[in-house]
Amino acid sequence: MHTLTLLRHAKSDPSVDVTDRKRPLNKQGIRDAPVMAKRLQKRGYMPDIMISSYALRAETTAKAFADALGSELVLDKALYNVDETSAINIIRAMDEDVKDLMLIGHNPTWEVLAGYLSGSDITLPACAIVQISFECAWKKVDGGSGKILYFDYPKKGK
Repeated sequence: MHTLTLLRHAKSDPSVDVTDRKRPLNKQGIRDAPVMAKRLQKRGYMPDIMISSYALRAETTAKAFADALGSELVLDKALYNVDETSAINIIRAMDEDVKDLMLIGHNPTWEVLAGYLSGSDITLPACAIVQISFECAWKKVDGGSGKILYFDYPKKGK
């Protein structure tokens, strides 16, 4: 069995006058990321690898999770502005030794990807976590081949 965890970055600050890639988290995002990371930590989850978009808002979110989970974090330009097809190709290329993969990125891609892989209609607010399990090899991951194991977002726990 393989588990894919998709994490949408925490709430960013669009009012800051910087390029999209350098947009930081806002105050709410800075608060939400460690809270959500602790929720996942309490579940005993530890991904084999975390791969994040190199956009600042995703990287900052990912670092909060890497700190809480004690996991290796890799920044990857390929996850910035990635489309669903390219994201699936990244998943399919994963080594079979990786049982638990965490990808940190952006909407609308993560929402479309989660829905496609699980066959579910799902909305991912900022800092949402969705874990999808697969009973197949990474290279066989396809539409409807996964099952949602866990879904959480900041306002769900309030």
